[in-house]
Amino acid sequence: MTMEIDIFPIPSSKGVHRYIGTAFLGLIIISYIIGSYMLAQKLIGEDKELLCLLVAIPIFIGGYAVFILLLHCIKQFLYAYFRLNRKELNNLADQENLDAYIVKHLEEIQKKLDREPEAEMPQSNVVPQSIQQEPKLEADDLQPKIIPQLEDALKSAQRDLALFMQQLHIDRIQLTEAKEKHDREKLENILRYTRLVFLPHGFSDEELYQIEEAVKLLVQYNGIVNCVSVKIAKNKLKQADLKNFAWNIGYQYNIDSEVLAMFVLSLFHSWFKNTEKETIRKTLRNTNGAYSIKIDENIIDHLPQLEEKVLGKNHQ
Repeated sequence: MTMEIDIFPIPSSKGVHRYIGTAFLGLIIISYIIGSYMLAQKLIGEDKELLCLLVAIPIFIGGYAVFILLLHCIKQFLYAYFRLNRKELNNLADQENLDAYIVKHLEEIQKKLDREPEAEMPQSNVVPQSIQQEPKLEADDLQPKIIPQLEDALKSAQRDLALFMQQLHIDRIQLTEAKEKHDREKLENILRYTRLVFLPHGFSDEELYQIEEAVKLLVQYNGIVNCVSVKIAKNKLKQADLKNFAWNIGYQYNIDSEVLAMFVLSLFHSWFKNTEKETIRKTLRNTNGAYSIKIDENIIDHLPQLEEKVLGKNHQ
């Protein structure tokens, strides 16, 4: 907070207050000049008038500044006091104003109250004939009839709720088991497809196992194998064949193309040593040309045909 001190306050410039302020300010300045000069005479001596006049100037400025500072401190203290007690003072002032208004206009208020006609009281004992003829139903008469019905309805609702919650719990368990069974069968078919796709191309048992484990990690956890721990030798399959295989797997699980590109680059790194991941991502789906592994959106439905083609027999 910045403290501002007016050493020479400006008098009011409106109405008679301007003259009163000017006169008061002039009186203060003259009093301080005389007092400063007399104090300088006492300090230096009355015979040295010029020196007393020069010394009186800083004494006047310092004394006047101290006076203004004192007034400013008093003003700040009053401001702080009124800010802290503003609500109580306002309430007190409002109450005083209200009391003064009531006292001032008490006679007028009393006259207005005397002139107002008395409001007619409604006759509670006057009832239309049609209403009098209708039988009156008391709450005590209805209570024995309604309460048993409400209790029965409440018990029935509680029984229905218990049965509903029990059946819902069973349905949730069955739904979870059905989903787990579906996911398990789908994964088995995907791994079966993987084995049948790579089996005719001369991969070793260890390589087929590593490919299946990599596919399982991809579809279950959206994870990528470490290319250092996987050793799959390059054979006659083309890059497009491997990318088509990854696309077929990813399509069944809606896997992102960037993840599939990393999967291909990490698992079949012997084929893609000098290929960028972005290049693989943009060319995952290859349909123009003759490939050993073709694009197939329904590899699970076409699994029997693949088994017949690879194994030479029809699996029902």
